[in-house]
Amino acid sequence: MAKQTINIGSSANDGTGTTIRAGGDLINDNFNEIYTELGDGSTLAISSKSQTLSNKAIAIGSNTVTGTLFRVVDESSTESTIDVGERLAITGGTNLTSTVSGDSVNLTLNSSVTGLTSVQTETLTNASGNLLVNSATNITEFRGDGSSVEGQIQLNCHVNSHGQILKAQPHSEGVTNTMLLPKGSNSTLVSEIATQTLTNKTIGVGQLTCNTRAYTGDGSTVAFTVTNGQTVENVLVFINGVFQRPTTDFGISGTTLTFGTAPVSADVITIKEL
Repeated sequence: MAKQTINIGSSANDGTGTTIRAGGDLINDNFNEIYTELGDGSTLAISSKSQTLSNKAIAIGSNTVTGTLFRVVDESSTESTIDVGERLAITGGTNLTSTVSGDSVNLTLNSSVTGLTSVQTETLTNASGNLLVNSATNITEFRGDGSSVEGQIQLNCHVNSHGQILKAQPHSEGVTNTMLLPKGSNSTLVSEIATQTLTNKTIGVGQLTCNTRAYTGDGSTVAFTVTNGQTVENVLVFINGVFQRPTTDFGISGTTLTFGTAPVSADVITIKEL
């Protein structure tokens, strides 16, 4: 109800004001409303009375405020409540440092990262250029699983449906070494199993795996025996250490290698079947 006011008349004792009984009733009505609003109707109990305040500024330091302030939840849906007066701690961890400056909480990844066991994303990207890795040793290490799988790098095709893997030697080899990439202009690495044509290479003949046949010239013989299936493309022929040109200086048919000109007497003939 609205506040009820006792009429005190226009002047003292002019008989126009509220009677004493009526005035007392107005006073009772006003106090009844106060006791009902701030208590149980007969006793004041402001501390236990539920009220909704709006447009109020509460000085936390000068008042006691209780109850749940807010809730926090992690990715596993584990929830915790932060009550009024409690602190929410944002702590760092391995290689991560947290600092407070004014109203800001700063999380800093240490410049030297060690012991990082997991990353919460499967893709690292750099929208403005190459992804740069800058370590003190200039080495980026891809580790094995500690049991049976070696460290590996996979380079995918442009649609990421195929990939080629660079893989370390197994632990049983016990090797640590450096492989230098080819210098000069663009090139392709030589494969152990692919068919490739090599140019501008120096090959140490003595290191080739082959079957070697040795003959001596007599000044008239032009035909010499080779293993069946050999061609001019997979044999190396030398006379006194001088390389003989395939097809031009000799030919092969079946198990016979034939020189265009008979090696002279005492010439050392070496045939390496690759």
